[in-house]
Amino acid sequence: MPPPSDVTTIIDEWARGDSSALDRLTPLVYPQLHALAQSQLRRMGRPITLQTTAVVGELFLKLLVRPPARIESRGHFYAMAARIIRFALVDHYRQSQAGKRGGALQRIPLHDELPWIDANGLEVLELDRALAELEALDRLQAELFGIRFLIGCTAEETAAMTGLSKATVDRKVKLARAWLYQRLKSGRTPAPEPDSSQNPNSTI
Repeated sequence: MPPPSDVTTIIDEWARGDSSALDRLTPLVYPQLHALAQSQLRRMGRPITLQTTAVVGELFLKLLVRPPARIESRGHFYAMAARIIRFALVDHYRQSQAGKRGGALQRIPLHDELPWIDANGLEVLELDRALAELEALDRLQAELFGIRFLIGCTAEETAAMTGLSKATVDRKVKLARAWLYQRLKSGRTPAPEPDSSQNPNSTI
């Protein structure tokens, strides 16, 4: 893994308009993003047509076409990666379901810690909508949930990527998971779980 300072510096140069920075950034972060995408695709539990390289390629294509005004940190970059991979997987699910009739797919938990979310079912779309709602209530919780479960990082890896303590990651992910569970099971938007330690709308 490249030094965080190198990655952050190049991301900042790219966000400031240096078109060559993305060319220098890609070989630094591609191996890790490739591994993260591959981990998520393996969790689908069945042969699928969306390849790991396609996920990562879509990630960088979207970054190239519509770069954010400013990426504040390495953690911010990986949170953005989690968001785009989430969109790519939802798009793949929709395409795979188009034109199908009957023949329900085998239920596959999205993650070992999320047995109540079926990676092969409509719950993938419901989760996407619920995460959008959570982002409006507590962006940091939603971003950490994405890094932990959508791109499959451990709590330790998430803490290292974001510069937060593992205790903070564990606490906020636990709050996010509880909120999403209530949201998906009840179909209603619950009140956010209180976490007075940080501004709920802050980002990584």
